[in-house]
Amino acid sequence: MGRLTPVCAAMLVLAVLALALRVGPALAAPDAGTALSQMAAALSSGNGAQALALGDAALALPGLSDADHSRLELDRGLANQMLGNPEAALADLTEAINAHGLSAPERARAFLERGLVLDGMNRLDDAIGDYGAVLRLTPNSPTALNNRANALRRQNRFEDARRDYLASLAADNPAPEYPYFGLGQIAESEGKNDEARNFYGRALAANPDYSLAAQRLTALGGTAPAPGAIVLRPPKGAAAGDTQIALHPLAARVPAWKEAGDQPTVKPASYSGGDAQPGLRPALDSPGGQQVQLGAWRQEAEAAAGWNRALKAADGALAGFSPHIVAADLPGRGRYYRLRVVTPDGKQLCAVLTAKGLDCIPAKD
Repeated sequence: MGRLTPVCAAMLVLAVLALALRVGPALAAPDAGTALSQMAAALSSGNGAQALALGDAALALPGLSDADHSRLELDRGLANQMLGNPEAALADLTEAINAHGLSAPERARAFLERGLVLDGMNRLDDAIGDYGAVLRLTPNSPTALNNRANALRRQNRFEDARRDYLASLAADNPAPEYPYFGLGQIAESEGKNDEARNFYGRALAANPDYSLAAQRLTALGGTAPAPGAIVLRPPKGAAAGDTQIALHPLAARVPAWKEAGDQPTVKPASYSGGDAQPGLRPALDSPGGQQVQLGAWRQEAEAAAGWNRALKAADGALAGFSPHIVAADLPGRGRYYRLRVVTPDGKQLCAVLTAKGLDCIPAKD
């Protein structure tokens, strides 16, 4: 084989350089810090698939510190939870906890998120254990108290559940409608309908959009009570020194919806973390079916406007659906409002909406 001519050699060098320029960026993996930032952005926008792919790539990087490994496992667990993969989420969150690379607040968040996964799998004893771990790390966490009370109530351990609901309220729960509602559920189960109506009324005073409380209040033949404090005494068998707690009504929150029509309701997301009490759950699960997400915005009003635009662009595909706006507080980034609907077949609905140029991804509540 003969030598290359100078012209051919130069062309070969240029071709190799061009190939290197094309493939170089694709081969360069981001560092762990960059990957964590990108995963956080993907999670905040509701893109679990992107967050999962980023986590898989970053966890394959050599030389990860224990802290970075744990944080990547935690965020990958959130991505799997968002995508409706509870077993994978459980494995990731367990690895994040067991790697011992998280700070105390991060460990509390990991236990809380794992508790939510276990709760959704109906592994109530395990979920109660994880909520207890949160409380050991972050005493008087209103979120962990509320969620543990829910699990205890589902086990018919009413006295323990009542104690946790009251403690959650005493800890200035940012969404008091949930422990109020849980207390109403206990009272109703015990045949104390007057007390149950009172609690459901308090839940509606805290959040006029809370449809579950409105439904139970109507079913019991009640209306929202007039303002005034109610006094709860400690359960039987409570430790000496426990005092009665006075629950005062909160100022009613004015709904953001001014237009007529089927307006969204606001409820918290279960998988998001952050300083504003992540993972707070209502006392009852959301209506059956799969949830899909149509978008996320910084302002509640923008999410409501997003529903109106989607309803128009869907050309009838969203007719009959009830929208919900999920308020999610994300660490270091603030609050986002995610627009969702519940549907019997998420894949089919997303296929129809995507074909019409709309965003649609599966969501996990």
